[in-house]
Amino acid sequence: MLPVSRGFIAALGGVGMTLLAWFGSWAWPGWPASIAIDLLGKWGDFAELPRFQKSAVVILLIIINVGTWAAAFRAAMLLVRKSSSAALS
Repeated sequence: MLPVSRGFIAALGGVGMTLLAWFGSWAWPGWPASIAIDLLGKWGDFAELPRFQKSAVVILLIIINVGTWAAAFRAAMLLVRKSSSAALS
């Protein structure tokens, strides 16, 4: 089996959650991007941006969502590893 880093697994989890937010019927996987777009709305209206800027904002929102979920998965991996090693002792 090919060894894969925990960071890569967390990044894949972040991509998976972002795809779930994008194509799924639920809104909760996209909360990091939703909060970011709400904050962006204080400075401008997304609908009125030019096409190039809309594309840049969407890419930024994807990066925010993937990064947030990857950090959450990585933190969960650290907590599970610490709690399972404490249970073994």
